[in-house]
Amino acid sequence: MRALALCGLLALSACSAGSVAPVTISQAIAGVQADLTKAGVVSVSGVQNWTADQAARFDANVRALQCAQHTSDPVVAMIAGPVTMDLSGSFSQSGQFSVSASSLTPVFGLQADASRSKGQNLNVPVEFMPLSALPAAEAGRQVGYAGGLLGQSDAVRAETGQRIEADRKELAAHVGLLISGHNDSCISAPERPFVGLHHAI
Repeated sequence: MRALALCGLLALSACSAGSVAPVTISQAIAGVQADLTKAGVVSVSGVQNWTADQAARFDANVRALQCAQHTSDPVVAMIAGPVTMDLSGSFSQSGQFSVSASSLTPVFGLQADASRSKGQNLNVPVEFMPLSALPAAEAGRQVGYAGGLLGQSDAVRAETGQRIEADRKELAAHVGLLISGHNDSCISAPERPFVGLHHAI
């Protein structure tokens, strides 16, 4: 009888040792935000107001993609909409919510690690397109984000439309210079996905 009880205790301790400790919502969100930062996404929004650092990051990313694909107009990845995360968990007696079976650092990337993303769904809408099509894609994203503004009075609609078109033309001109100025002197740099200014978790 004593041996049977000892075996039962060992079995229970093995189960508890192998289980994943729940985490709080703030820990899960912080993990996704950290992974987004590590991904080093490069903004394509607000090109008319870019700082020198933003322009340099965009240019370096384009050159890395051109070198990796051996073409002046490479295929690029763009996060085209809000990043959303669905969490599953349970409430405790104290009223706090814990995420069940979730790692402390949720995975972000084009290739998800299923073993680390257990118990959560991270939705990242990614579009692939030639670099030359990036300005039009970003303009389309901005139109979607503007939403109701484009259905307002003539003055608001005109101002919003003019801003989006001005951004598209500016980005197209910038991309055109990078495509026409491409040469074989390649640099070794990581390739990053592009992203619009507005993304949410």
